[in-house]
Amino acid sequence: MYDIKNNLPPQGLVQVTGTNETLRSLHDPVTGWPIRTFRLPAHIWLQDDLTFKDGKLLELEKYIDHYGNDIDQVTFYVDHKKKLIELYPNLNFVNFPHFLIEQRQGIERLNVAEDFTFTQDKQFAFMCLNMNRRAHRDKTVKLLQNMPSRLISYKAIGWDIFEHNDWTVEEYNQGLGATGNGNNLKQLQPVYNRCEFSVVTETRYNLPYDFITEKTTQCFVALHPALYVSNRGHAQELRNYGFDVFDDVFDHSYDTVEDDKRIEYMIESNRSVLEKGIPNYGDLKDRLLDNKRHYLDPNCPLYEVV
Repeated sequence: MYDIKNNLPPQGLVQVTGTNETLRSLHDPVTGWPIRTFRLPAHIWLQDDLTFKDGKLLELEKYIDHYGNDIDQVTFYVDHKKKLIELYPNLNFVNFPHFLIEQRQGIERLNVAEDFTFTQDKQFAFMCLNMNRRAHRDKTVKLLQNMPSRLISYKAIGWDIFEHNDWTVEEYNQGLGATGNGNNLKQLQPVYNRCEFSVVTETRYNLPYDFITEKTTQCFVALHPALYVSNRGHAQELRNYGFDVFDDVFDHSYDTVEDDKRIEYMIESNRSVLEKGIPNYGDLKDRLLDNKRHYLDPNCPLYEVV
């Protein structure tokens, strides 16, 4: 295996550091990301969000076309090894959750976790914060906006956080990466503290594998239970990593529902807690602190390289 303790594998996707707009300009929804190729035997890190279309991952298809019969001499370092093996059983994968490791290290470096302590004094039942425009976020916000006790934002359509001096869109774009995400969580501390739990609208909604970003993991630091608008199996994947998803508080049966019905099902099956908040919320303190400790533990299975 490549010596990833001291050196990252070469990046296989052609990307640049910059704003979200700069990154998007390199990505073609029809053909995916441009790729970099290397001499064999090759160790290639497929960073970020791969392009799933018509049952295939376009970037992997490019590598298969390029290397042909020599593809067995390529090892791909990926975030979704288990599911990718099911999709591409003849390719070599190493589970390499670099993004999640980097996010935890950013939280530690900025001492973000120390800013969040448990309190029962809440103003709203839940919060749902959104930045970039996505169809599953549009649907979620539309269904939640008339709830009686909620804090909702949607930066892409000019809906800012109520009574909070939030970052501008430009500040968000300049704050990409682990340090930016950590600083963003720090400035959102009073917002999290006003709400009992989160409705997390993740980056992706209809992938055949889970896609966990800082949107999910920040809830562990902020001591928030959560409902997840994400790919099917998201809650189960968090259980697999050893996190408490509060099955006695939320109805997570939505986690297995097909894409076109999952959001509506999640909201209807959890309407009571969304409208009225969490009964006996104070009883969750120790479990929330356990989730936080588990997330900050470098030996948490979430960070396993295998």
